[in-house]
Amino acid sequence: MNIFVNTYGRSHVNIPDGEIARRLSDLFDMRPKAIEERLKLRNPIFLETAAYGHVGRQPEKVTKVFASRYLEPVVHEVELFTWEKLDYTDEIRKAFHIK
Repeated sequence: MNIFVNTYGRSHVNIPDGEIARRLSDLFDMRPKAIEERLKLRNPIFLETAAYGHVGRQPEKVTKVFASRYLEPVVHEVELFTWEKLDYTDEIRKAFHIK
């Protein structure tokens, strides 16, 4: 997987676009399986994330109960909007020498 960066000459760091792309590639594993695991996309999150846009929302944990007339209810605690978490900000700042 490749990452293409074009800052249109408006970068806030004195680094060429190709180097920015390389550093981002080093930080983020962009293979489909890695993205799926990092964002926890196999969890049952899609009903809540399907409406009202899925960008700019607050990440949250919810408990979901799935009922069955044959088995006991199944309870899952899932995270919604994992792609909005700011858990990589420190690593990005470090990689680009931003205070």
